[in-house]
Amino acid sequence: MQSVTEYTLFALDVVRNDLILSGLAVLVLFSFIRTFFLSRRITKLVRGGDGKTLEGTIKKLQERVATLETHAKTVERALENVDGRLQTAVRGVAVERFDPFQNAGGQQSFATALLNEHGDGVVFSGIHSRDGVRMYAKEVKKFTSERELSDEESRAITDAQETLSV
Repeated sequence: MQSVTEYTLFALDVVRNDLILSGLAVLVLFSFIRTFFLSRRITKLVRGGDGKTLEGTIKKLQERVATLETHAKTVERALENVDGRLQTAVRGVAVERFDPFQNAGGQQSFATALLNEHGDGVVFSGIHSRDGVRMYAKEVKKFTSERELSDEESRAITDAQETLSV
């Protein structure tokens, strides 16, 4: 026991007399203290609040991220499918009522346009007269028809096109 005490006193005496060794001793002591506190913090971090390890938590988070990425890709594909189908669905609808004859009131005749986003679809016309009703259908491609359109049919197509831009 005396030899340890004598050695410690000798080391302290050398450190007191040498300024460089004193500075190094302070730095070593500071490093030991800092290492001790960092070691305690790392132990708490790795242990976790509920006894799980940090690596386990990171692994579970990686699995959740992978699952979310897979789900996001599935949703993206589904939305692309829905968007493609929506472009070909009838969305532009307009009805134009009119009187085809001067003496026939009540606007019983009509022109109805049913179009998709590309302007493809059909325009139906119903002409009401005293003798009956006549129905006509004309194909529409890119908001125009190969058949001659009446003013009412043209207005119905224009109105349906305007509903698409909303």
